[in-house]
Amino acid sequence: MNRDWNKLLEFETRDLVEKFVFSRFGRNPNASKVQEITSNFIQGREYFKCATESDFTVKPLLQYYGVLALSKGLILALNPSLSETHLKASHGLQIKNWKQILKSKEFEKLEIEIGEGSFSELINATENRNYLRANSSAINWKSSLTKPKKGDTVCLEQLIQYFPDLNAEFKSWTGKELVYAVLTGSEQSKDNTTIVLQGKIKDADLNLIFPEEYCKNRTFENQILKYESENWGPNVTQKWEGPFNIGDACAIPVLKNDIGLNLISGMFMISYVFGMMARYYPTAWISLRKGERGDKIYPFAYRIMEFIDNKFAKVIVDFLNAPYDFEKEKNNTQ
Repeated sequence: MNRDWNKLLEFETRDLVEKFVFSRFGRNPNASKVQEITSNFIQGREYFKCATESDFTVKPLLQYYGVLALSKGLILALNPSLSETHLKASHGLQIKNWKQILKSKEFEKLEIEIGEGSFSELINATENRNYLRANSSAINWKSSLTKPKKGDTVCLEQLIQYFPDLNAEFKSWTGKELVYAVLTGSEQSKDNTTIVLQGKIKDADLNLIFPEEYCKNRTFENQILKYESENWGPNVTQKWEGPFNIGDACAIPVLKNDIGLNLISGMFMISYVFGMMARYYPTAWISLRKGERGDKIYPFAYRIMEFIDNKFAKVIVDFLNAPYDFEKEKNNTQ
């Protein structure tokens, strides 16, 4: 447990939760509301603690329940009028093609359907927003993505695009590279957008990230991308380990219907996938570490769980610490 978990200790205490709610929303929460928030943060910590100490065979399920508990704690903390009785009992996600994938072992083709439940409640509570470290070790930018709707689907391979730090493990598993472009600057007027990209980018990748469907009269020269569009922006995620060990904001391929997933909902979804696999298909899950056919996903699965251990609490804290100075400065100039 690191300093982000130490910060979350504040949300396990009545006094500091009351202080947070009053400071953030200008109202005093009742005792029941405070207890609901603290209970979810306490339970989330214990699930994560158990997950880090457990074997691979059961870790994803414990980790998912930790993700779920912390998510509910955040949802309640960000909405002072919401109580646990208002939250849906369902996860809000469903795997559509388990049987086919368990037979073929092509796990990257798992299809996750979005419904109503904890997942959509998390998307709404966070406004599908990312707080980003763009060429920085501190948060200095934010982006908001188009919210997915009930019935939208994302395959596991598309979901993994949100985690560019796992490119090596993804390539080892699938033989393919994750597609992303590092953003180093942007400027937007009413109808025109200019974005500065870092490094070389293939034409095929450019078409996936900035499709001409959304980027009219697109040009790309000397790492500067220009296009005409009203209020359209790329699908943005965080790369945590850039040069000099600082973060980068990255644009990744557009999803169907131009939906996006912020960092916290992306981690929620992927922990759900592996958690449900371990829960309902233990034979298939345990076979990944027993040297059986189809186990090439094992290094990736191990690494992504380690990644969620390290980053999920941090992203929770990012939302609890908001708003940031750059947000306040922007509001003051409007």
